[in-house]
Amino acid sequence: MVMVETSGAERRAHPRMPAARKIYIVDDPRSWKGSLLDVAEKGGRLSIAGIAPPPDTFVFVDAGGRRVHLANVVWRSGTEVGVQFMATQRIGPRAGGAAGALEIARRFLASLPAEGAD
Repeated sequence: MVMVETSGAERRAHPRMPAARKIYIVDDPRSWKGSLLDVAEKGGRLSIAGIAPPPDTFVFVDAGGRRVHLANVVWRSGTEVGVQFMATQRIGPRAGGAAGALEIARRFLASLPAEGAD
């Protein structure tokens, strides 16, 4: 939840930290470079300048942060999107470019529990 004070300052449950890292947004079978501008425990802000807008739910690989995330878009504004992390997994130190990010995303999605499974 984001609270905004009358001064305009945000008070988040989990404050955002600047990140400025390259990411790969994956929509199998394609992947695109984007930027992770800032990150919090449960979400982040991405720059999607020069690429197609991602779908409402997608995977992105943050090699610098050594994480892969299943993300849900919570807002869109021009060349930026805000996302909530639905699932996250640690990865090794190298993504291997767009092709490596695609493979990481496929393995990550295969490791998630099937929707509706109990």
